[in-house]
Amino acid sequence: MFMIPTLRVPLLIGLATLALVPVHAQPVVETPTAAPKSLLPDDDEPPPRPVVIAPLLPRTVEPTPETPAVPGAPPLLGEPPADDATAVVTDPFASPATSRDITVVGPLTTAAGGYGIGTFRGSRGRFLAGLANRIDAPIASRWAAITLRRALMSESTVPGDIAAGDWVAARGRALMRIGEVDGAKRLVDQVPVDRYTRALYRVAGQIALAAADISGLCPIAANGQLLSKDPLWELAVGMCAALQGDDITAAQLFDALVDNESRVDAFDVRLGERVATIAGGAGRAAIIDWNEAPKLTPFRYAVASGSGLNIPAESLVGLGPARFGWIVRNPAIAADIRLDALRQAAVIGTMSAAEVVSGVAALATDDAADSRAGRLRTAFAGGSLADRRQALAAIWGTQSGDARYGALIEAAPAAARLPITADSAAASADIIAALLASGDTQAALRWWPIADTAEAAVRARAWALLATGTGGVPATADDFDDWRSAVGADDRAAAVLLAGLAGLGVARDSDWAGEIADRLPATADSWTRAIDAAAAGGRMGEVIILAATGMQGGWAAVPPAHLQHIVAALTRVGRTVEARLIAAEAVTRSQTP
Repeated sequence: MFMIPTLRVPLLIGLATLALVPVHAQPVVETPTAAPKSLLPDDDEPPPRPVVIAPLLPRTVEPTPETPAVPGAPPLLGEPPADDATAVVTDPFASPATSRDITVVGPLTTAAGGYGIGTFRGSRGRFLAGLANRIDAPIASRWAAITLRRALMSESTVPGDIAAGDWVAARGRALMRIGEVDGAKRLVDQVPVDRYTRALYRVAGQIALAAADISGLCPIAANGQLLSKDPLWELAVGMCAALQGDDITAAQLFDALVDNESRVDAFDVRLGERVATIAGGAGRAAIIDWNEAPKLTPFRYAVASGSGLNIPAESLVGLGPARFGWIVRNPAIAADIRLDALRQAAVIGTMSAAEVVSGVAALATDDAADSRAGRLRTAFAGGSLADRRQALAAIWGTQSGDARYGALIEAAPAAARLPITADSAAASADIIAALLASGDTQAALRWWPIADTAEAAVRARAWALLATGTGGVPATADDFDDWRSAVGADDRAAAVLLAGLAGLGVARDSDWAGEIADRLPATADSWTRAIDAAAAGGRMGEVIILAATGMQGGWAAVPPAHLQHIVAALTRVGRTVEARLIAAEAVTRSQTP
Protein backbone atom coordinates (compact mmCIF):
# COMPACT_ATOMS: atom_id res chain seq x y z
CA MET A 1 0.00 0.00 0.00
CA PHE A 2 1.27 3.47 -0.87
CA MET A 3 2.20 5.47 2.23
CA ILE A 4 2.48 9.24 2.33
CA PRO A 5 5.70 10.16 4.18
CA THR A 6 5.31 11.30 7.74
CA LEU A 7 5.66 14.94 8.72
CA ARG A 8 8.80 15.98 10.48
CA VAL A 9 7.41 18.29 13.16
CA PRO A 10 9.55 19.56 16.03
CA LEU A 11 7.71 18.43 19.18
CA LEU A 12 7.07 20.60 22.21
CA ILE A 13 8.74 19.18 25.23
CA GLY A 14 6.85 18.24 28.33
CA LEU A 15 7.35 20.54 31.26
CA ALA A 16 9.16 17.77 33.11
CA THR A 17 12.07 18.37 30.73
CA LEU A 18 11.33 22.00 30.04
CA ALA A 19 14.51 23.24 31.61
CA LEU A 20 16.66 21.08 29.38
CA VAL A 21 15.50 21.25 25.78
CA PRO A 22 14.40 24.33 23.80
CA VAL A 23 11.32 23.91 21.62
CA HIS A 24 10.68 25.19 18.10
CA ALA A 25 7.30 26.72 17.47
CA GLN A 26 6.02 29.90 15.84
CA PRO A 27 5.41 33.58 16.69
CA VAL A 28 2.50 35.80 17.53
CA VAL A 29 1.11 38.97 15.99
CA GLU A 30 -1.78 40.87 17.49
CA THR A 31 -3.94 41.50 14.43
CA PRO A 32 -4.15 40.06 10.91
CA THR A 33 -2.86 43.28 9.39
CA ALA A 34 -0.46 44.81 11.90
CA ALA A 35 2.54 43.73 13.91
CA PRO A 36 2.02 43.71 17.67
CA LYS A 37 2.79 47.18 19.01
CA SER A 38 3.93 45.60 22.24
CA LEU A 39 6.62 43.65 20.45
CA LEU A 40 8.15 45.47 17.54
CA PRO A 41 8.86 49.07 16.51
CA ASP A 42 7.82 50.43 13.14
CA ASP A 43 10.86 52.63 12.67
CA ASP A 44 12.41 52.91 9.22
CA GLU A 45 15.78 52.11 10.73
CA PRO A 46 17.17 51.67 14.23
CA PRO A 47 16.73 55.12 15.85
CA PRO A 48 19.44 57.02 17.69
CA ARG A 49 20.04 55.93 21.25
CA PRO A 50 18.29 56.10 23.63
CA VAL A 51 15.06 54.62 22.32
CA VAL A 52 11.96 53.50 24.20
CA ILE A 53 11.53 49.74 23.87
CA ALA A 54 7.97 48.47 24.00
CA PRO A 55 7.23 45.70 26.52
CA LEU A 56 7.19 42.05 25.64
CA LEU A 57 4.29 41.47 28.00
CA PRO A 58 1.61 44.19 27.79
CA ARG A 59 0.53 45.97 30.95
CA THR A 60 -3.07 45.94 32.03
CA VAL A 61 -3.46 49.24 30.18
CA GLU A 62 -1.03 49.64 27.31
CA PRO A 63 0.43 53.10 26.66
CA THR A 64 -0.69 54.38 23.25
CA PRO A 65 -0.85 57.87 21.72
CA GLU A 66 -4.50 57.97 22.86
CA THR A 67 -4.05 56.24 26.24
CA PRO A 68 -1.45 57.59 28.67
CA ALA A 69 0.79 55.17 30.49
CA VAL A 70 -0.44 53.75 33.77
CA PRO A 71 0.44 56.16 36.59
CA GLY A 72 3.33 54.81 38.56
CA ALA A 73 4.27 52.21 35.92
CA PRO A 74 8.03 51.71 35.74
CA PRO A 75 9.84 53.41 32.88
CA LEU A 76 11.17 51.27 30.08
CA LEU A 77 14.92 51.22 29.60
CA GLY A 78 16.46 52.74 26.51
CA GLU A 79 18.93 50.92 24.29
CA PRO A 80 22.50 51.46 25.53
CA PRO A 81 25.62 51.71 23.41
CA ALA A 82 26.51 48.42 21.79
CA ASP A 83 29.38 47.79 24.19
CA ASP A 84 27.13 48.27 27.24
CA ALA A 85 24.91 45.23 26.79
CA THR A 86 26.76 42.34 28.31
CA ALA A 87 26.00 42.62 32.02
CA VAL A 88 26.13 39.09 33.38
CA VAL A 89 24.70 37.65 36.58
CA THR A 90 25.10 34.23 38.08
CA ASP A 91 22.62 31.99 36.31
CA PRO A 92 22.69 28.18 36.38
CA PHE A 93 21.05 28.10 32.95
CA ALA A 94 23.55 30.43 31.31
CA SER A 95 26.06 29.23 28.73
CA PRO A 96 29.74 29.40 29.66
CA ALA A 97 31.39 32.71 28.80
CA THR A 98 33.04 32.78 25.41
CA SER A 99 34.87 35.22 23.21
CA ARG A 100 33.72 33.45 20.04
CA ASP A 101 33.56 35.74 17.04
CA ILE A 102 30.01 36.42 15.84
CA THR A 103 30.79 38.54 12.80
CA VAL A 104 29.90 35.53 10.65
CA VAL A 105 26.61 34.00 11.76
CA GLY A 106 23.86 31.98 10.12
CA PRO A 107 22.73 28.36 10.18
CA LEU A 108 22.29 28.02 6.41
CA THR A 109 25.53 27.21 4.61
CA THR A 110 25.83 27.41 0.84
CA ALA A 111 25.74 23.60 0.69
CA ALA A 112 22.34 23.73 2.44
CA GLY A 113 20.90 26.43 0.17
CA GLY A 114 22.29 29.57 1.76
CA TYR A 115 23.41 32.54 -0.31
CA GLY A 116 26.95 32.80 0.95
CA ILE A 117 29.26 34.78 3.22
CA GLY A 118 28.83 37.96 1.16
CA THR A 119 25.02 37.99 1.16
CA PHE A 120 24.88 41.43 2.82
CA ARG A 121 28.29 42.73 1.80
CA GLY A 122 28.41 46.37 0.77
CA SER A 123 25.17 47.36 2.51
CA ARG A 124 24.62 49.65 5.48
CA GLY A 125 23.62 47.51 8.41
CA ARG A 126 21.40 50.05 10.15
CA PHE A 127 19.52 50.69 6.92
CA LEU A 128 18.97 46.95 6.41
CA ALA A 129 17.90 46.52 10.04
CA GLY A 130 15.40 49.32 9.61
CA LEU A 131 13.96 47.61 6.53
CA ALA A 132 13.89 44.25 8.29
CA ASN A 133 12.03 45.75 11.25
CA ARG A 134 9.23 46.82 8.90
CA ILE A 135 8.66 43.38 7.40
CA ASP A 136 5.58 41.52 8.50
CA ALA A 137 3.39 38.71 7.23
CA PRO A 138 1.96 38.34 4.78
CA ILE A 139 4.53 38.88 2.06
CA ALA A 140 2.42 38.60 -1.08
CA SER A 141 4.72 36.13 -2.81
CA ARG A 142 5.50 32.72 -1.35
CA TRP A 143 8.76 32.69 -3.29
CA ALA A 144 9.75 36.17 -2.18
CA ALA A 145 9.23 34.98 1.41
CA ILE A 146 11.30 31.84 0.80
CA THR A 147 14.07 33.93 -0.76
CA LEU A 148 14.03 36.31 2.21
CA ARG A 149 14.12 33.42 4.65
CA ARG A 150 17.17 31.92 2.95
CA ALA A 151 18.98 35.24 2.89
CA LEU A 152 18.33 35.99 6.55
CA MET A 153 19.38 32.50 7.61
CA SER A 154 22.48 32.41 5.40
CA GLU A 155 25.87 32.08 7.01
CA SER A 156 27.10 35.58 6.27
CA THR A 157 29.18 38.49 7.50
CA VAL A 158 27.77 41.45 9.37
CA PRO A 159 27.24 44.52 7.15
CA GLY A 160 28.87 47.80 8.12
CA ASP A 161 27.78 50.28 10.82
CA ILE A 162 25.84 47.88 13.04
CA ALA A 163 26.83 45.72 16.02
CA ALA A 164 26.89 42.01 15.25
CA GLY A 165 24.36 41.20 17.97
CA ASP A 166 21.98 43.92 16.78
CA TRP A 167 22.17 42.55 13.23
CA VAL A 168 21.32 39.05 14.44
CA ALA A 169 18.42 40.58 16.36
CA ALA A 170 17.07 42.28 13.23
CA ARG A 171 17.37 39.06 11.23
CA GLY A 172 15.74 36.96 13.94
CA ARG A 173 12.88 39.42 14.40
CA ALA A 174 12.10 39.46 10.68
CA LEU A 175 12.17 35.66 10.47
CA MET A 176 9.81 35.42 13.41
CA ARG A 177 7.40 37.93 11.93
CA ILE A 178 7.06 36.04 8.64
CA GLY A 179 6.31 32.83 10.54
CA GLU A 180 9.77 31.25 10.41
CA VAL A 181 10.48 30.79 14.12
CA ASP A 182 12.44 27.58 13.68
CA GLY A 183 14.89 29.54 11.53
CA ALA A 184 14.90 32.48 13.91
CA LYS A 185 15.71 30.20 16.83
CA ARG A 186 18.48 28.43 14.94
CA LEU A 187 19.98 31.81 14.06
CA VAL A 188 19.84 33.31 17.56
CA ASP A 189 21.06 30.09 19.15
CA GLN A 190 24.35 30.53 17.29
CA VAL A 191 25.18 33.56 19.43
CA PRO A 192 26.60 32.87 22.91
CA VAL A 193 24.57 34.59 25.62
CA ASP A 194 27.57 36.62 26.76
CA ARG A 195 27.71 38.22 23.29
CA TYR A 196 24.09 39.39 23.34
CA THR A 197 23.31 43.08 22.87
CA ARG A 198 20.31 44.61 24.57
CA ALA A 199 18.33 44.32 21.31
CA LEU A 200 19.20 40.64 21.04
CA TYR A 201 18.05 39.93 24.61
CA ARG A 202 14.70 41.42 23.70
CA VAL A 203 14.36 39.57 20.39
CA ALA A 204 15.51 36.29 21.94
CA GLY A 205 12.72 36.70 24.49
CA GLN A 206 10.21 37.30 21.69
CA ILE A 207 11.40 34.23 19.81
CA ALA A 208 11.24 32.03 22.90
CA LEU A 209 7.63 33.12 23.45
CA ALA A 210 6.76 32.65 19.80
CA ALA A 211 8.30 29.20 19.92
CA ALA A 212 6.25 28.32 23.02
CA ASP A 213 9.66 27.55 24.51
CA ILE A 214 9.48 28.51 28.18
CA SER A 215 12.85 26.95 28.92
CA GLY A 216 14.36 29.15 26.22
CA LEU A 217 13.77 32.13 28.49
CA CYS A 218 15.81 30.68 31.32
CA PRO A 219 19.36 31.39 30.06
CA ILE A 220 18.47 35.05 29.50
CA ALA A 221 15.83 35.78 32.17
CA ALA A 222 18.16 37.14 34.87
CA ASN A 223 20.01 39.46 32.52
CA GLY A 224 16.75 40.42 30.87
CA GLN A 225 15.45 41.51 34.26
CA LEU A 226 18.56 43.64 34.77
CA LEU A 227 18.26 45.29 31.36
CA SER A 228 14.51 45.85 31.27
CA LYS A 229 11.65 46.47 33.68
CA ASP A 230 9.31 44.49 31.46
CA PRO A 231 7.36 42.13 33.78
CA LEU A 232 7.96 39.28 31.37
CA TRP A 233 11.38 38.77 32.86
CA GLU A 234 10.05 38.56 36.41
CA LEU A 235 7.53 35.95 35.31
CA ALA A 236 10.31 34.11 33.49
CA VAL A 237 12.57 34.16 36.57
CA GLY A 238 9.70 32.77 38.63
CA MET A 239 8.90 29.99 36.17
CA CYS A 240 12.56 29.08 35.77
CA ALA A 241 13.04 29.01 39.53
CA ALA A 242 10.18 26.52 39.74
CA LEU A 243 11.76 24.44 36.99
CA GLN A 244 14.87 24.24 39.16
CA GLY A 245 12.79 23.18 42.16
CA ASP A 246 13.14 26.52 43.97
CA ASP A 247 9.49 26.82 44.94
CA ILE A 248 10.12 29.50 47.58
CA THR A 249 11.62 31.97 45.10
CA ALA A 250 8.90 31.19 42.58
CA ALA A 251 6.13 31.73 45.13
CA GLN A 252 7.63 35.01 46.34
CA LEU A 253 7.93 36.37 42.81
CA PHE A 254 4.40 35.39 41.81
CA ASP A 255 2.97 36.80 45.05
CA ALA A 256 4.73 40.12 44.41
CA LEU A 257 3.29 40.28 40.90
CA VAL A 258 -0.23 39.43 42.09
CA ASP A 259 -0.01 42.41 44.46
CA ASN A 260 0.93 44.75 41.59
CA GLU A 261 -1.77 44.42 38.93
CA SER A 262 -0.88 47.79 37.43
CA ARG A 263 2.19 46.10 35.97
CA VAL A 264 0.92 42.68 34.96
CA ASP A 265 -2.48 41.11 34.50
CA ALA A 266 -3.45 38.57 37.16
CA PHE A 267 -4.31 36.13 34.36
CA ASP A 268 -0.68 36.10 33.27
CA VAL A 269 0.49 35.49 36.81
CA ARG A 270 -1.85 32.51 37.06
CA LEU A 271 -0.41 31.14 33.84
CA GLY A 272 3.09 31.45 35.27
CA GLU A 273 1.94 29.73 38.45
CA ARG A 274 0.54 26.91 36.32
CA VAL A 275 4.02 26.24 34.97
CA ALA A 276 5.33 26.23 38.54
CA THR A 277 2.61 23.81 39.58
CA ILE A 278 3.31 21.36 36.77
CA ALA A 279 7.04 21.58 37.43
CA GLY A 280 6.39 20.74 41.08
CA GLY A 281 7.75 24.06 42.27
CA ALA A 282 5.20 26.52 43.63
CA GLY A 283 2.74 23.79 44.56
CA ARG A 284 -0.46 25.73 43.99
CA ALA A 285 -3.27 25.14 41.50
CA ALA A 286 -4.01 27.90 38.99
CA ILE A 287 -7.52 28.12 37.53
CA ILE A 288 -7.41 29.34 33.93
CA ASP A 289 -10.52 30.89 32.43
CA TRP A 290 -9.98 32.20 28.91
CA ASN A 291 -13.02 34.45 29.26
CA GLU A 292 -10.83 36.59 31.49
CA ALA A 293 -8.29 37.07 28.72
CA PRO A 294 -9.97 37.81 25.38
CA LYS A 295 -6.67 38.87 23.83
CA LEU A 296 -4.07 36.21 23.02
CA THR A 297 -0.62 37.66 23.70
CA PRO A 298 2.78 36.07 23.02
CA PHE A 299 3.19 35.20 26.69
CA ARG A 300 -0.25 33.59 26.89
CA TYR A 301 0.35 31.63 23.69
CA ALA A 302 3.71 30.37 24.92
CA VAL A 303 2.77 29.42 28.45
CA ALA A 304 -0.59 27.91 27.51
CA SER A 305 1.05 25.82 24.78
CA GLY A 306 3.94 24.78 26.96
CA SER A 307 1.76 23.84 29.93
CA GLY A 308 -0.81 21.78 28.05
CA LEU A 309 -3.70 24.24 27.95
CA ASN A 310 -6.02 24.24 24.97
CA ILE A 311 -6.09 27.66 23.31
CA PRO A 312 -9.54 28.52 21.92
CA ALA A 313 -9.52 28.28 18.13
CA GLU A 314 -11.14 31.69 17.76
CA SER A 315 -8.32 33.29 19.74
CA LEU A 316 -5.70 32.04 17.29
CA VAL A 317 -7.15 34.20 14.52
CA GLY A 318 -5.93 37.24 16.38
CA LEU A 319 -2.34 36.12 15.96
CA GLY A 320 -2.33 37.30 12.35
CA PRO A 321 -1.32 35.71 9.01
CA ALA A 322 2.03 34.41 10.28
CA ARG A 323 0.18 32.13 12.69
CA PHE A 324 -0.14 29.48 10.01
CA GLY A 325 3.61 28.96 10.01
CA TRP A 326 3.68 28.83 13.79
CA ILE A 327 0.83 26.52 14.69
CA VAL A 328 1.52 23.77 12.14
CA ARG A 329 4.70 22.92 14.07
CA ASN A 330 3.18 23.24 17.52
CA PRO A 331 1.88 19.87 18.76
CA ALA A 332 0.03 21.60 21.60
CA ILE A 333 -2.43 22.99 19.05
CA ALA A 334 -5.34 20.71 18.12
CA ALA A 335 -4.66 18.46 15.13
CA ASP A 336 -7.67 19.69 13.17
CA ILE A 337 -6.51 23.30 13.49
CA ARG A 338 -3.02 22.39 12.35
CA LEU A 339 -4.42 20.38 9.46
CA ASP A 340 -6.42 23.37 8.29
CA ALA A 341 -3.32 25.57 8.54
CA LEU A 342 -1.02 23.44 6.37
CA ARG A 343 -1.84 25.02 3.02
CA GLN A 344 -1.75 28.54 4.37
CA ALA A 345 1.64 27.82 5.94
CA ALA A 346 2.89 26.77 2.52
CA VAL A 347 1.43 29.88 0.89
CA ILE A 348 3.35 32.18 3.25
CA GLY A 349 6.54 30.24 2.53
CA THR A 350 7.18 28.47 5.83
CA MET A 351 6.32 24.94 4.73
CA SER A 352 7.38 22.94 1.67
CA ALA A 353 5.04 20.96 -0.54
CA ALA A 354 6.49 17.71 0.79
CA GLU A 355 5.87 18.84 4.36
CA VAL A 356 2.26 19.66 3.54
CA VAL A 357 1.73 16.15 2.19
CA SER A 358 3.37 14.64 5.25
CA GLY A 359 1.27 16.90 7.46
CA VAL A 360 -1.95 15.68 5.91
CA ALA A 361 -0.85 12.10 6.47
CA ALA A 362 0.07 12.80 10.10
CA LEU A 363 -2.87 14.97 11.12
CA ALA A 364 -5.89 13.81 9.13
CA THR A 365 -8.22 11.46 10.99
CA ASP A 366 -10.59 10.76 8.10
CA ASP A 367 -9.05 8.55 5.42
CA ALA A 368 -12.19 7.89 3.37
CA ALA A 369 -11.74 8.02 -0.39
CA ASP A 370 -13.46 11.41 -0.66
CA SER A 371 -11.62 12.93 2.32
CA ARG A 372 -8.60 15.18 2.06
CA ALA A 373 -6.17 12.39 2.93
CA GLY A 374 -8.05 9.95 0.70
CA ARG A 375 -7.88 12.25 -2.33
CA LEU A 376 -4.19 12.82 -1.76
CA ARG A 377 -3.55 9.10 -1.46
CA THR A 378 -5.41 8.48 -4.72
CA ALA A 379 -3.46 11.27 -6.45
CA PHE A 380 -0.24 9.49 -5.51
CA ALA A 381 -1.23 5.88 -6.08
CA GLY A 382 -4.67 5.63 -7.64
CA GLY A 383 -5.64 2.52 -9.57
CA SER A 384 -5.54 4.30 -12.94
CA LEU A 385 -4.11 7.44 -14.45
CA ALA A 386 -7.64 8.82 -14.83
CA ASP A 387 -8.26 8.27 -11.10
CA ARG A 388 -5.08 10.11 -10.23
CA ARG A 389 -5.93 13.09 -12.46
CA GLN A 390 -9.43 13.20 -11.04
CA ALA A 391 -8.04 13.23 -7.50
CA LEU A 392 -5.67 16.06 -8.37
CA ALA A 393 -8.53 18.06 -9.86
CA ALA A 394 -10.53 17.47 -6.67
CA ILE A 395 -7.62 18.75 -4.55
CA TRP A 396 -7.24 22.07 -6.35
CA GLY A 397 -10.95 22.19 -7.14
CA THR A 398 -12.66 25.43 -8.11
CA GLN A 399 -11.10 27.55 -5.38
CA SER A 400 -9.48 30.90 -5.99
CA GLY A 401 -6.85 33.12 -4.39
CA ASP A 402 -4.70 31.78 -1.56
CA ALA A 403 -6.92 28.72 -1.15
CA ARG A 404 -6.29 27.56 -4.72
CA TYR A 405 -2.58 28.34 -4.58
CA GLY A 406 -2.26 26.36 -1.34
CA ALA A 407 -4.09 23.46 -2.96
CA LEU A 408 -1.70 23.55 -5.93
CA ILE A 409 1.26 23.35 -3.53
CA GLU A 410 -0.30 20.39 -1.72
CA ALA A 411 -0.92 18.62 -5.03
CA ALA A 412 2.57 19.26 -6.42
CA PRO A 413 4.40 16.13 -5.15
CA ALA A 414 1.67 13.89 -6.55
CA ALA A 415 1.59 15.85 -9.82
CA ALA A 416 5.35 15.35 -10.17
CA ARG A 417 4.78 11.57 -10.22
CA LEU A 418 2.29 11.63 -13.08
CA PRO A 419 3.51 10.16 -16.38
CA ILE A 420 3.62 12.79 -19.12
CA THR A 421 1.04 11.53 -21.60
CA ALA A 422 -1.17 13.09 -24.24
CA ASP A 423 -4.38 12.16 -22.44
CA SER A 424 -3.39 14.54 -19.63
CA ALA A 425 -3.21 17.56 -21.95
CA ALA A 426 -6.38 19.16 -20.55
CA ALA A 427 -4.85 19.15 -17.05
CA SER A 428 -1.38 20.24 -18.16
CA ALA A 429 -1.68 23.93 -17.24
CA ASP A 430 -2.76 23.11 -13.69
CA ILE A 431 -0.04 20.50 -13.37
CA ILE A 432 2.56 23.03 -14.53
CA ALA A 433 1.20 25.61 -12.08
CA ALA A 434 1.48 23.11 -9.22
CA LEU A 435 5.03 22.12 -10.14
CA LEU A 436 6.18 25.74 -10.34
CA ALA A 437 4.46 26.52 -7.03
CA SER A 438 6.70 23.88 -5.47
CA GLY A 439 9.79 25.10 -7.35
CA ASP A 440 10.17 22.10 -9.69
CA THR A 441 10.99 24.04 -12.86
CA GLN A 442 12.50 21.14 -14.80
CA ALA A 443 9.50 18.89 -14.31
CA ALA A 444 7.21 21.76 -15.29
CA LEU A 445 9.06 22.38 -18.54
CA ARG A 446 8.82 18.71 -19.51
CA TRP A 447 5.06 19.18 -19.78
CA TRP A 448 5.29 21.77 -22.56
CA PRO A 449 5.15 19.33 -25.52
CA ILE A 450 1.84 18.04 -24.10
CA ALA A 451 0.49 21.47 -23.17
CA ASP A 452 1.39 22.76 -26.64
CA THR A 453 -1.24 20.37 -28.10
CA ALA A 454 -4.00 21.32 -25.65
CA GLU A 455 -6.99 23.52 -26.42
CA ALA A 456 -6.25 27.25 -26.74
CA ALA A 457 -6.96 28.42 -23.18
CA VAL A 458 -5.00 25.58 -21.55
CA ARG A 459 -2.07 26.05 -23.92
CA ALA A 460 -2.05 29.81 -23.30
CA ARG A 461 -2.04 29.40 -19.53
CA ALA A 462 0.79 26.88 -19.75
CA TRP A 463 2.76 29.17 -22.06
CA ALA A 464 2.52 32.14 -19.66
CA LEU A 465 3.68 30.02 -16.73
CA LEU A 466 6.62 28.47 -18.55
CA ALA A 467 7.69 31.69 -20.28
CA THR A 468 8.10 33.32 -16.88
CA GLY A 469 8.94 30.35 -14.67
CA THR A 470 11.48 28.57 -16.85
CA GLY A 471 12.37 30.63 -19.91
CA GLY A 472 12.19 27.38 -21.85
CA VAL A 473 9.51 28.45 -24.31
CA PRO A 474 9.57 31.34 -26.82
CA ALA A 475 8.00 34.59 -25.66
CA THR A 476 7.08 37.15 -28.29
CA ALA A 477 4.60 40.01 -28.39
CA ASP A 478 2.41 37.86 -30.63
CA ASP A 479 2.47 35.06 -28.03
CA PHE A 480 1.42 37.62 -25.42
CA ASP A 481 -1.50 38.78 -27.57
CA ASP A 482 -2.57 35.16 -28.20
CA TRP A 483 -2.46 34.45 -24.46
CA ARG A 484 -4.52 37.52 -23.59
CA SER A 485 -7.17 36.60 -26.15
CA ALA A 486 -7.30 32.89 -25.28
CA VAL A 487 -7.67 33.30 -21.51
CA GLY A 488 -9.68 36.51 -21.57
CA ALA A 489 -7.13 38.21 -19.33
CA ASP A 490 -8.19 41.40 -17.61
CA ASP A 491 -5.97 44.47 -17.58
CA ARG A 492 -4.28 43.63 -14.28
CA ALA A 493 -3.49 40.04 -15.27
CA ALA A 494 -2.02 41.30 -18.53
CA ALA A 495 0.07 43.90 -16.69
CA VAL A 496 1.33 41.26 -14.24
CA LEU A 497 2.49 38.92 -17.00
CA LEU A 498 4.07 41.78 -18.89
CA ALA A 499 5.85 42.95 -15.73
CA GLY A 500 7.31 39.50 -15.19
CA LEU A 501 8.52 39.21 -18.77
CA ALA A 502 9.92 42.73 -18.77
CA GLY A 503 11.73 42.17 -15.48
CA LEU A 504 13.29 39.01 -16.88
CA GLY A 505 14.51 40.96 -19.91
CA VAL A 506 12.27 39.08 -22.34
CA ALA A 507 10.05 41.99 -23.38
CA ARG A 508 12.77 44.22 -24.77
CA ASP A 509 12.47 44.69 -28.52
CA SER A 510 10.30 47.24 -30.28
CA ASP A 511 7.41 44.79 -30.67
CA TRP A 512 6.74 45.14 -26.95
CA ALA A 513 7.06 48.92 -26.76
CA GLY A 514 3.37 49.71 -27.09
CA GLU A 515 2.28 47.17 -24.50
CA ILE A 516 4.91 48.36 -22.02
CA ALA A 517 3.99 52.01 -22.50
CA ASP A 518 0.30 51.21 -21.95
CA ARG A 519 0.55 48.77 -19.07
CA LEU A 520 3.85 49.52 -17.32
CA PRO A 521 4.33 53.27 -17.21
CA ALA A 522 7.71 54.32 -15.90
CA THR A 523 7.65 54.90 -12.16
CA ALA A 524 10.26 56.36 -9.86
CA ASP A 525 9.94 56.67 -6.11
CA SER A 526 12.22 56.11 -3.14
CA TRP A 527 11.57 52.34 -3.14
CA THR A 528 12.19 51.80 -6.87
CA ARG A 529 15.32 53.93 -6.72
CA ALA A 530 16.57 51.97 -3.70
CA ILE A 531 16.07 48.52 -5.20
CA ASP A 532 17.49 49.57 -8.56
CA ALA A 533 20.56 51.07 -6.86
CA ALA A 534 21.07 47.95 -4.73
CA ALA A 535 20.88 45.77 -7.83
CA ALA A 536 23.31 47.99 -9.71
CA GLY A 537 25.72 47.74 -6.77
CA GLY A 538 25.41 43.96 -6.61
CA ARG A 539 24.06 44.07 -3.06
CA MET A 540 22.09 40.84 -3.16
CA GLY A 541 20.84 40.72 0.43
CA GLU A 542 19.69 44.32 0.24
CA VAL A 543 17.75 43.57 -2.96
CA ILE A 544 16.05 40.60 -1.30
CA ILE A 545 15.01 42.60 1.77
CA LEU A 546 13.76 45.48 -0.39
CA ALA A 547 11.81 43.00 -2.51
CA ALA A 548 10.02 41.78 0.61
CA THR A 549 9.18 45.33 1.69
CA GLY A 550 7.74 45.97 -1.78
CA MET A 551 5.43 42.97 -1.47
CA GLN A 552 3.81 43.60 1.89
CA GLY A 553 0.17 42.52 1.95
CA GLY A 554 -1.75 40.45 -0.57
CA TRP A 555 -1.17 40.21 -4.31
CA ALA A 556 -3.90 42.71 -5.03
CA ALA A 557 -1.82 45.35 -3.22
CA VAL A 558 1.35 44.74 -5.30
CA PRO A 559 1.61 47.13 -8.27
CA PRO A 560 2.77 45.37 -11.46
CA ALA A 561 5.59 47.92 -11.69
CA HIS A 562 6.89 46.70 -8.30
CA LEU A 563 6.91 43.16 -9.64
CA GLN A 564 8.93 44.31 -12.65
CA HIS A 565 11.55 46.03 -10.49
CA ILE A 566 11.77 43.06 -8.11
CA VAL A 567 12.20 40.50 -10.87
CA ALA A 568 14.74 42.67 -12.68
CA ALA A 569 16.74 43.37 -9.52
CA LEU A 570 16.87 39.73 -8.44
CA THR A 571 17.95 38.71 -11.93
CA ARG A 572 20.71 41.32 -11.93
CA VAL A 573 22.20 40.08 -8.64
CA GLY A 574 22.21 36.47 -9.81
CA ARG A 575 19.03 35.16 -8.22
CA THR A 576 17.41 34.33 -11.57
CA VAL A 577 15.68 31.14 -10.46
CA GLU A 578 13.99 32.95 -7.60
CA ALA A 579 13.04 35.83 -9.91
CA ARG A 580 11.42 33.41 -12.34
CA LEU A 581 9.50 31.59 -9.61
CA ILE A 582 8.17 34.89 -8.26
CA ALA A 583 7.09 35.93 -11.77
CA ALA A 584 5.40 32.58 -12.40
CA GLU A 585 3.67 32.76 -9.03
CA ALA A 586 2.34 36.21 -9.92
CA VAL A 587 0.92 34.81 -13.15
CA THR A 588 -0.60 31.81 -11.38
CA ARG A 589 -2.29 33.94 -8.77
CA SER A 590 -3.56 36.60 -11.17
CA GLN A 591 -5.05 34.54 -13.97
CA THR A 592 -8.33 32.69 -13.62
CA PRO A 593 -8.28 29.06 -14.81
